[in-house]
Amino acid sequence: MDEHPFIELIERHSAAIERVCRSFCSVREDREDLRQEVLMHLWSGWKNYRPDNKPITWVYRVALNTAISWRRHRRRQVETMPLDGFDLPDDPIAREQSAHLKVLIAQLSVGEQRLINLYLDGFTTEEIGRLLGISQTNVTTRINRIKEKLKKINSI
Repeated sequence: MDEHPFIELIERHSAAIERVCRSFCSVREDREDLRQEVLMHLWSGWKNYRPDNKPITWVYRVALNTAISWRRHRRRQVETMPLDGFDLPDDPIAREQSAHLKVLIAQLSVGEQRLINLYLDGFTTEEIGRLLGISQTNVTTRINRIKEKLKKINSI
């Protein structure tokens, strides 16, 4: 028996949902609450989903908007992303470099972390702009500034 297309969508993009939740919540219980809220909003928006859009873009948009509203409602501020629970590469050198990058990214502001994580997840500047509601030029400028900031942090 085939699964419902919504279930397939959630399974395929669960890592993206988890990344958004992690960027807003450092406490596991809060992440679970937020994840449930995101899933609820995805389900309630499913009837309005247009298949001509990229599914991951829609999932990220709903997850980000839900997380922003959730934070406003809860009035909690998260300063950095926790580093536990991320998949690291099997290659020891790549694993060490990935872990080092995650430590550097954790020193950025929450907004910078979100932007650079979308970039590292392979989203185009156009897609990131649509997700965050900013221009493509603004995305490119912010990414370049974040890269420079990471270089500066790394040299300290």
